[in-house]
Amino acid sequence: MKKFLSVALVAAMSLSLVACGGSSSGETEAAAETEAAAAAEEGGEAASGEKGKIAYIVGNLGDKSFSDSGEAGMNVLREEGWEVYTVETGDASKADKYEDYILDVLDQGYQYIVGSSTYMEIFARLAPDYPDVKFIGFDENWADEDLPENMTCIFYAQNEGSYLVGMLAAAMSETGVVGVDVGVENPVINDFVTGYINGVMDWNAANGTDVKVVKAACGSWTDPATMKSLVLDQIRNNNGDVFYQVAGGSGDGLFEACVEQGKWAIGVDSDQYAAYIDSENPEKAEVILTSMLKEVGNSFISLFHDIEAGDDSMWGHTIRLGLAEDSVGYVDNEFYQTNVPEEIRTAIEDAKAKIAAGELTVKSYYDFADDTEFNTYVQDAG
Repeated sequence: MKKFLSVALVAAMSLSLVACGGSSSGETEAAAETEAAAAAEEGGEAASGEKGKIAYIVGNLGDKSFSDSGEAGMNVLREEGWEVYTVETGDASKADKYEDYILDVLDQGYQYIVGSSTYMEIFARLAPDYPDVKFIGFDENWADEDLPENMTCIFYAQNEGSYLVGMLAAAMSETGVVGVDVGVENPVINDFVTGYINGVMDWNAANGTDVKVVKAACGSWTDPATMKSLVLDQIRNNNGDVFYQVAGGSGDGLFEACVEQGKWAIGVDSDQYAAYIDSENPEKAEVILTSMLKEVGNSFISLFHDIEAGDDSMWGHTIRLGLAEDSVGYVDNEFYQTNVPEEIRTAIEDAKAKIAAGELTVKSYYDFADDTEFNTYVQDAG
């Protein structure tokens, strides 16, 4: 498989963020069965479908993050002639409906079913019954032997990108305390946390500092109020001053807290400065030093370009994408350059090059023997 090269998604992302305010989970539940049929019969948001039919299964659009990045990639594929239908399944409270939504698009003849780790177990269970359909899970690290032969898994090295923003947080902190605040804890999210802490610790070791890391989880991808409360607590009680959000839609609450208290924030998955600067709340952009990028949309584009070219090497295998494949990284925009001193930017760029070249290995959650070992790592950082 060739490297997944970065593709310019600015125009597509703009379309996605304007058009995808996100339908409510109530609307999704009520209309799911008829929407799939309507999409197949009327084309929905799809192009002609001359290249094939893709169903993108997602919780909710409008998160200015992970889900919207994937939708931006799907928008590019639509423009290229793929028929793409996006199904919003709602949050975890609708989990008992997830399989029904997937069965709906299978019944409508969609040839490629794409969904995050949330849907992986369902994909693996259904795949043997639909041998002519290809299932694409992403954001999960499955062993090849656990994948059906008509399924692939895209795993992003989020620990590598998180390492770089961990360095940034430690370097920019004036109080000596930085935060990492997540939505729902799971192995992938723990990998973000592990890489971030590793970046902070290595910055300490190289610069003689003693920056501590505090961590919290709000328990939801769609609860900005709880996230805001957690971050305010970390500011008031722990004296934190730089905060990394890995929380989907809940991350908006972290930005609100940082605006109110005059603290720095770091976004995730997409360029969240760009997402907010032209929004109704541009003040949130002014606290986002950078965002750790997970190029979900780019990975979709590259994968389907490979499929179109006749490459079938991905089926039955997990594909790992990191800095070496330009699939994770961070935003280096004018705001970042203005607010981050040159010597810090240079150190981060040097670390990025070393990781991509294999000269520096970032610690991963998957290195730990168990969660007890991971939790000890987090506690030691604080």
